[in-house]
Amino acid sequence: MSNIKTEKDKLVEQIKQVLVLYDLGVFKTHFQLSFGYANQNYRIDTDQGSFLYRVCTQQPLSLIEYEVTLMKALRQIAFPTAYPIAKKDGGFIHSLDEHYVMVYEFYEGHEPALNAYTCSAIAEAIGKLSLLPNAQHYLKKNAIHLDTCDALIAEFEQAKNPIPVLLEYFKEQTNYLRPLLRQPLPKGVVHGDCFADNTLFGGNQLVAVIDFEEACHDHLLFDVGVTINGFCFPDNQLDAVLLEAFLTAYQHQRSLTHEEWTLLFAYIQWGAHGMITWHLRNNLLHKHHQSQWQRVQELMHRVQQMRQEETQINQLITQIAKRLKNATNR
Repeated sequence: MSNIKTEKDKLVEQIKQVLVLYDLGVFKTHFQLSFGYANQNYRIDTDQGSFLYRVCTQQPLSLIEYEVTLMKALRQIAFPTAYPIAKKDGGFIHSLDEHYVMVYEFYEGHEPALNAYTCSAIAEAIGKLSLLPNAQHYLKKNAIHLDTCDALIAEFEQAKNPIPVLLEYFKEQTNYLRPLLRQPLPKGVVHGDCFADNTLFGGNQLVAVIDFEEACHDHLLFDVGVTINGFCFPDNQLDAVLLEAFLTAYQHQRSLTHEEWTLLFAYIQWGAHGMITWHLRNNLLHKHHQSQWQRVQELMHRVQQMRQEETQINQLITQIAKRLKNATNR
C-alpha cells in the first residue's frame, strides 16, 4: 500500500489538528461547500454538531482581523449571521501553512426565491446593519471604489483579456457615475456583497447573512443599491413590486434622506457596476472565464436597460417615496 497521502487525507489531518484548539468535540466527517475566491469552505461534523471550516486563501491577516472585530460588534446587536467560534485560548484565527483558518457556526439554509417576503426580510437585515453603533470605529475603504475603477481602466492597456466592448462600456459608465457618487451621504458599516448567494433562508424566512469579507465603511446607500441588485432583478429586470417591498422594509429600520432618494437610481447602477468591477479585479482582465463573462454581460445589459428607462424608474422611486412618507404621516 502506498504511503503517499492524498489531498483529502491531508485536509482531514489538518482539520483534526485545528479542532484540538477548540472545544467542539471529535471529528467525524467533512463536506466541501464551495471554492470561493477568498475562501475554501467545508462543513465539518463532530460528535457535538456541525460547523463551518473556512480556509482563507487570499485575504491578508489585517482584513481577517477586521472581520473578526466587526463580527463581535454584530453580535452585540444580534445581527442574523454565522459567527466565528473562539478557540480555547480566546482567539479566532489560526495560521496553517501559508493560509489562515477559522471555524464558524453552521446553519442549514438555501438560496432564497425572489419574492416580496424575501425582499422584506433582507431589507430589514441590511437596515439593521446600517444602524450599527459606533460605526466610525470600523473604518475600512470599500474595495469597490471609483479609484478601483480608474485603476482597472488604466490596466486595460496591459490586459491579456481586454474585451474592447467592455472597456468602452466600463469607461463611459464610470464617468457617468463619477459626479453622482461623490455627493455626501450618510455613512456606516455596509456588507458590500449582499446578493442572494450570500444569504441563507428557510422558506421565506432569513436565517443568516453570510460572507462579510467585503464589509467596510461606506455610504449606506451602497448597501441598498447592491442588495436591490441581488433581490429585485428577477430575469435581469427591475421588478417594481419587489423594489417597493424592499424599500418599505428598509424604511422601517432607517429612513432614507431626501438626497438618498434622489441618488437611489444611480446607486442601483453602482451596485451592478461594482460587481463588474469585482469580476475585473478577480482576473477577468487577464484570463477568460466563460461564466464570469456571461455574468458581466448580464450586468452590463441591466445597467444599459436602466439608463434607457431612467425617467420611468425615477418616477417609480418618487412614487414609492411619496407612499412611504404618506404612510408615516398617518
